[in-house]
Amino acid sequence: MPASEPPSTPPASPDPEDGGRATSSFLNDVISDVLPEAADPDPRRRNRRVLMRAGWAALTALFAFTLTKGCDWLTAEHDAQVASDADDKVDLSGPAFTSSVRLDAGTTPPDAYLFDAPFSPQEKRTLLAMGRDDGALTPFVEAHHGRGVLGADPVRARPTDPAPLFSQTWLVDILSDRKAGLVINGLRMKGLTCTPAKAAAVIVRKGQAGGSYEGMFFDVSRSAGTPFITGEEEGRHYGKPFFQYKKIDLGNGAAPEGLRVQVTSWTQDCTWKAFEATYVDTQGTHTQDITDNGKGFRVRGVAAPSAQVFELRTAGPFVRQCHWRDVRSYDC
Repeated sequence: MPASEPPSTPPASPDPEDGGRATSSFLNDVISDVLPEAADPDPRRRNRRVLMRAGWAALTALFAFTLTKGCDWLTAEHDAQVASDADDKVDLSGPAFTSSVRLDAGTTPPDAYLFDAPFSPQEKRTLLAMGRDDGALTPFVEAHHGRGVLGADPVRARPTDPAPLFSQTWLVDILSDRKAGLVINGLRMKGLTCTPAKAAAVIVRKGQAGGSYEGMFFDVSRSAGTPFITGEEEGRHYGKPFFQYKKIDLGNGAAPEGLRVQVTSWTQDCTWKAFEATYVDTQGTHTQDITDNGKGFRVRGVAAPSAQVFELRTAGPFVRQCHWRDVRSYDC
């Protein structure tokens, strides 16, 4: 009878605690290598240390990220401000505005003609014998080098004063491409010099002198620094100091400004270097010259009461000789 085999013994199952201990040992090894200060045989203390360490690392990363972004933002703000200041500095450098000046051609024919030399008795007889339609006036004026002038706006210091007879007139266009706004609040004749007028004879075209135009008017005999308001539509401000009631806004997208500037000098011939404009911007008060394309200006008067004066009329004799009542008015 065959000998009986001893009963087989089932293989031992792994002990969970051994696996846990192995896993714990593995984690301890990893933590010891990565975070040696967090290694601990006690799992609870170890896990708490790991979580605290991870939390501090997250907070540190968040703080570093926030600090970096904050610095970038501050740097960007600073750079933008520096760029803006540089743009403002460039914007405010150089001329505040540009101007274009041209002589106003006025009416055709002119309101009056000025002559440097008086007419001889024969020349006066020739002039007084002219008819309206014979075409003799223009050749006579050209032969005697007559200069056409415009009638002056009748701006008076007082209602009883005589109106100016003649003026020189310019059309001035002013433009500013500045981003910042500015305001012109003054205009004066800079470097004004006057001498007695040379015109020894004048022919006035009756009915044309003394027209009223919108703009400003300088009367050298009153003030070289105060222009007056002209234009009959100005109403109660007509004849008052221009910048007492008006200003010229430029820059910041404002439309170009157009001015009609008249100057009369009565019995003087005058020159000046420029119209000096006073303007205000964010940096304070400044001045800038307006020239006639780089040149100065000139206005001519009449040597009254010694000058000969003639008047062209629309009725009766075409030409009449007149006489000065005073240095500013005449009778025919």
